[in-house]
Amino acid sequence: MALLWERTHSVLSSCIEEGVKFAPLPSPPYLFEEMPVVQPKPDIICQQVIGLSSVDKAGFRRIIENYLNSNLPDYVKRSIDEERALDQYIYDSIDMLIDKFLIARISEWFRSGLDCEVPDTDRWWWAVALFVGVSIRRPKAILDDGFHLLESITLGSPPGQWQTKAQKGPHLVDWNGIDDSENNVEIHVDGAIAAAWILDTLNAEKMLIERWWPEIINRTHLYVPLRMNERLNLSIGKKEYLDVHLNCISHLVIQDLDLTYTLIGKLLEEIDLKNLAKMVSISERISFHSIDISLQLIDAGFERGGDAAVIAQSALSALAAHDEQAFLSRVEVAAYHTDIRSKRKFVQSGLRILMQIDPNDSRSILINSLIENDEVSRVRLRRFAIEMCEINPSSKEKVVKALEEHVMDVDWLH
Repeated sequence: MALLWERTHSVLSSCIEEGVKFAPLPSPPYLFEEMPVVQPKPDIICQQVIGLSSVDKAGFRRIIENYLNSNLPDYVKRSIDEERALDQYIYDSIDMLIDKFLIARISEWFRSGLDCEVPDTDRWWWAVALFVGVSIRRPKAILDDGFHLLESITLGSPPGQWQTKAQKGPHLVDWNGIDDSENNVEIHVDGAIAAAWILDTLNAEKMLIERWWPEIINRTHLYVPLRMNERLNLSIGKKEYLDVHLNCISHLVIQDLDLTYTLIGKLLEEIDLKNLAKMVSISERISFHSIDISLQLIDAGFERGGDAAVIAQSALSALAAHDEQAFLSRVEVAAYHTDIRSKRKFVQSGLRILMQIDPNDSRSILINSLIENDEVSRVRLRRFAIEMCEINPSSKEKVVKALEEHVMDVDWLH
């Protein structure tokens, strides 16, 4: 435990030294107009935090023990010499425990700083500086909890009392068709300014914004206060933001349709096949909010081929439930695609839908597929042909004639 405390103190000191470099820090959300709060100088904040860390070993031990009591592995509890096993576990997990301590400490300080009745402004400065320092020095430590802290700051609500959740939608199985969006969420103006300042400061930390931006965009009440439209506009065209944009698209289409058009149009100009496949994979989800954007991605997948074309087949089949004509207008492209994997995917996912819409095979897509005689799709195609002939006996003669012209077996059809 002594080694853990020493290492933790060293890391915390380096993080707070990094955080105060960005002073002046944003003001606390709860200020008393009669008694304005003057922000301490950066070196004073640094001295206060490092000094507190030096003497507050009891607080350190409390945080670590609380975590261990809830998360200690079973193999440590079952050990014959539990104390020795615990020491070994702490030694092996020292970096993870440091991260847990830092997050717990930041949360505690924000909890005091965001107390609307008795706000502790000193702890607010400490929390903001340490939040920024940890985000820069140890971004993986703050990756999971950072968004919730930002939301708490924006709402002016102590961490642990978050009152919002990701919005449900038709892309989820348990969606009931009712708008469950948070309509009564109140944003604290000063809190939103502080949270936006933190995002501005950490704008270069791609690991963090890749995780946080989609979560922020997915909350309607955070999109405008944290200036996400501005942030996305400034990042469009920058290759280093590619993964960030890919993660944001499915949420952005709900909040800002015009910006989504702009973003997707720019991405499609230079995107590679691997990332295009990722974009096409969300086209089905996007179709619940914009058929046009979904079709744009599907068409791009068919045009570029590869995995993107295979994924586009599934998306196009799902799109038939929303826009039958859009499906029919692209069915030839889907059925006769040059990529054999894409054509096979059409037989698996799209042909059944086509036969339901056009049971007489007026486009001869089923017949032409039978003539190609792909061994992987043969059984499924023949089953479709048999069903079609049973429903429409007049179709049998047409199928038999086409197969005989190409000297193909027709015995299976009788």
